[in-house]
Formats: sequence, structure tokens, C-alpha cells
Amino acid sequence: MKTTKKTFLPIMLLLCFLFSSIIRAQTDKNELRIQRLKENVARYETKVASKERKLEIADSLITTGEDMIYKAEDAFVLVENQQTNLDKEYRRHYKQLAKLQKSKDEEVADKAEADLKALYTQYKSDTKAIDAKIKNLTKQATAGQNNIAKGKEMRKTAGKDLKEAQARLDVAVEKYEAAIGTGS
Repeated sequence: MKTTKKTFLPIMLLLCFLFSSIIRAQTDKNELRIQRLKENVARYETKVASKERKLEIADSLITTGEDMIYKAEDAFVLVENQQTNLDKEYRRHYKQLAKLQKSKDEEVADKAEADLKALYTQYKSDTKAIDAKIKNLTKQATAGQNNIAKGKEMRKTAGKDLKEAQARLDVAVEKYEAAIGTGS
């Protein structure tokens, strides 16, 4: 009987130590699980923030594109007015010089003819400058349209990705909250 008492105490201590180790290991396992769930929540929060930023960039592209188009349209109206004024001035000067060219005074007629050539040369160079402005404004408007198209495409994909990331975040938060509720 004494041997049983002597062996009983160490066996009981061993069992207590074993049970406490198992409980401690289980607690460590739960803490590790909670830590992983917490990291998942943080990772999905980062993904959601990233997708929201892409959505902001898409909206910015659309706004910038619209601004570019409006500015190009406004500038185009000014350039059209310049072209109209240039045409009116050219016709007015041309009529005056054409009358002088028909003059009976040969010296006046020759000077009028030379002035007509100079007027035509000046008109051509001014017209080329206006055409270059129109070409530049067309490029600007096209770039604006491209920005709008890129922004819309980016908004479409970013919106879809944001919904997915938000859903995954919600699931991760639910799992984390459930683990905290059962782990404590």
C-alpha cells in the first residue's frame, strides 16, 4: 500500500503538469489563431484602402479629362474667332489692294501687286499658326477623352475589386470577432 501512495503522488503531479501543459498549449494555439485572424483583418483593410485609392484615381482621371475637354472647347472658340477676324481683315485689305492694282498709275499698281503678295504670304503664315493651334487643341481634347475612357475603365474594375475586398474584409472581421468571443 505504501508503494501505491509513493507512486500515486508523483503520478498525480505528473498528470497535473501534463494537463496544465495541454491547457497552456491550447491557449497558445488559440492566441496564435487569433493573431493570424488579426493579421488577415489588417491585410484586407490594406487591400480595401488600396482599392479605394484606385477608385479615387479613376475619378480624378475622369475629372481631369472633362476639364481638358472644356478648356480645349473654350480655346477652340477663341481660335475660331481669330480665324474669322483674320479672314475679314484679309478680305478687306485684299479689296483695297485689288482696286489699287487696277489703277492707271503703273507705280501704284506695281506697289499694290507687291503688297498683295506680302498680304497673301502673311495670311498663309497666320493661317498655319491657327491651324497649329487647332491641331494642338484637338490633341488636348483627344487626351481628355482618353483620360475619361481610362478613368471609366479603371472605376469599373476598381469598383468590382473594392466590393470583393470589402466582402473578404467583412468575413475576416466576423471570424476575428467570433474567435475573440470564443477565445476569451
